[in-house]
Amino acid sequence: MDLRQLRYFIAVAEEGNFSRAAERLHISQPPLSQQIMALEDSLHVTLFVRGRHGARLTRAGEALLVRARSIVSDCDSVEKLVRRVADGLEGYIRIGIINSVMYGPLPRTMHLFQKHNPEVEWTLHELLPEQQQDALVAGKIDVGFACSAATRSELRSIRVYPQPLRVALPSEHPLAKRRRIALKALASDAFVLLNTQSPIIRDVLAACVRDGFQPRVLHESIDPETVLSLVGAGVGVSILPESLSTTPRENVVFVRLDERGVNADLYASVRRDDTLPALERFLALLEEVTLEWRREIGAKNSDAE
Repeated sequence: MDLRQLRYFIAVAEEGNFSRAAERLHISQPPLSQQIMALEDSLHVTLFVRGRHGARLTRAGEALLVRARSIVSDCDSVEKLVRRVADGLEGYIRIGIINSVMYGPLPRTMHLFQKHNPEVEWTLHELLPEQQQDALVAGKIDVGFACSAATRSELRSIRVYPQPLRVALPSEHPLAKRRRIALKALASDAFVLLNTQSPIIRDVLAACVRDGFQPRVLHESIDPETVLSLVGAGVGVSILPESLSTTPRENVVFVRLDERGVNADLYASVRRDDTLPALERFLALLEEVTLEWRREIGAKNSDAE
């Protein structure tokens, strides 16, 4: 018994006639009759009472018709689901993030993707960059967004957009009115930083040492809002990704960091052997949204100058 035979059986049962069923199926009658006989042989029952005026279901045939319709319907649903998943129109995406990436184009992308792809579910997992890599390799997330590329051989990273760093200063800071600030100008300041184990902050700390001073880190946090609140309160200064400077903050001023080779470019990391159509569609949309977001950032920076 196979799916084709069940489809043929349903057609004959519904038409009550082999000739009409053959026309409906766009095949000739002999192959149809042969397949019905083969189905009867495999089940060891007679499904139809054949006569000059058509074909009538036996009790066994009536019982099979109910199940056959259910089986064919389920198979059609599975086939449709699999095709939609293969086309990226259905399924799920598990997204790993660091907190700071939610200040860029990612939330807008998620909103638009959900609006146009309601059958694709996504979940967010807040993980540090190293944790994202572990989760990717273990198959617990499908993509990780961080301000550093993956280092594991099983993974590959795509740069989503370049992102400079900004100096966050209390609004009353002596350097708050400058257009650019070099790290060495902050040598006497206390620092409030994002997690010092993150690649970006490690690069910033290394750059401070190259510029001749060991930064005095008073506080560190994985939460950008905590860092900005402390800066606004005058506790210290911070170095943050540009995306965090796009929303006005009370008592906080953002100034361009004048330091070559130190940035916070955003990367999307995925498994090398993965092909997830829904994720590919998501990343393609992110690219479009990012272009618009970068234009908005550029316009704001031009107005500020």
